[in-house]
Amino acid sequence: MSDSRTGLSAVLMGGEAYPEEVLDTVFNNIEEFIVVISPTLEIEEVNQALLEKMGYSRQEVIGKKCYEVFQKPNAHCNGDITGCPLNKVLQSRRLNRQIISLLDREGRPHHVDAQVLPVWEREGKISKFIEVGQDISDWMKEEEEMARRLEKMVEDRTRELKETHSKLLHNDKMASLGKLSASVVHEINNPISGILNLVILMSRMVEGGTLQQKETDQFSRYLRLMESETRRISRIVSNLLSFSRDSRMEFGTVNLNQIIEKTLFLNANLLKLHSIKVAVDLDQGLPPLMGSEDRLQQVFMNLVSNAVEAMETSPGERILNISSRPLPEKGSVSVAFTDTGVGIPQENLSKLFEPFFSTKKKGKGVGLGLSVVYGIIQEHGGSVQVQSKEGRGTTFTIELPLNMTRKVLKT
Repeated sequence: MSDSRTGLSAVLMGGEAYPEEVLDTVFNNIEEFIVVISPTLEIEEVNQALLEKMGYSRQEVIGKKCYEVFQKPNAHCNGDITGCPLNKVLQSRRLNRQIISLLDREGRPHHVDAQVLPVWEREGKISKFIEVGQDISDWMKEEEEMARRLEKMVEDRTRELKETHSKLLHNDKMASLGKLSASVVHEINNPISGILNLVILMSRMVEGGTLQQKETDQFSRYLRLMESETRRISRIVSNLLSFSRDSRMEFGTVNLNQIIEKTLFLNANLLKLHSIKVAVDLDQGLPPLMGSEDRLQQVFMNLVSNAVEAMETSPGERILNISSRPLPEKGSVSVAFTDTGVGIPQENLSKLFEPFFSTKKKGKGVGLGLSVVYGIIQEHGGSVQVQSKEGRGTTFTIELPLNMTRKVLKT
């Protein structure tokens, strides 16, 4: 034992003998691994902690190349995690710290947080390397398991958010349909009443006897009116069914001007009932873009509905201005909805797109509309800008990129 430690002292301290208790403290009473390696990569000394953890006896490792023992192949280490830290010490001429992988006697990998300290001779040559390391395999396994659990949680949460978002879209659409219902009933009832009156009138003419040329001409005119009104009803019902359909987010080539016109057609009677004039300025050179027609119509329905509610109590002339413009310098298009309503207080502008935020009276809404607008435009990679002053109306400007580049909300 005494001879062994004298030899160990010589390995560590360049030939100077140190008391046995010092070496016992350094080599046998600490948990960290200690390996002394020569410039030619032979293992000169190891401590008991390393031997026990790696399953070797002292005689099995002393004098062997370090990579032969801890990497198995009869070649130098390579790769990132198993990259030789000794080479890095030689290159930098200073202490090196990295995580390395060592194989135990059974071939099982151990991840070790290792520091390699160079010991220099007076002539500036490497005398030996002292590698001190800590086995962090269990910690890394815990980290990997935690990462897997977090990934699973993120996946579950993402799925839940998508489901919630889908429900919000559906609820908002149903709310929009509810707002339209009363006006649409009038919109459909008027042409139906007209058709019924014409049918009654034609029946009476038939009952009167043989039809003269004058009555025949009237018949033809009445039939054309009935056809026109029937087609009008068909368009209203068709648009309502299309809007109410619970469709998925499917992107295709869309024409924003056509979507705006369809939205105004559905809301025609609602705007008429509230004495709102519509001024439309749609650029006919507006390029088509990739998007979801169903979702974009939902956005425009919300903006029209909000404009109507903002102008319900407006004392002045009620006008809804809608415009579309290409923005070739940005590779995008813009659509603006400007009302002459009561406006939005400055302190509320930053909260407009928060779910369930609403300044409406009880029973008028739950504050999902603009949140849904924001979410749909974000899904299209676009942005929503709001400008408003109390008593002077509000402008919502939507910008949609042709290349689907993601943008952010500005107020």
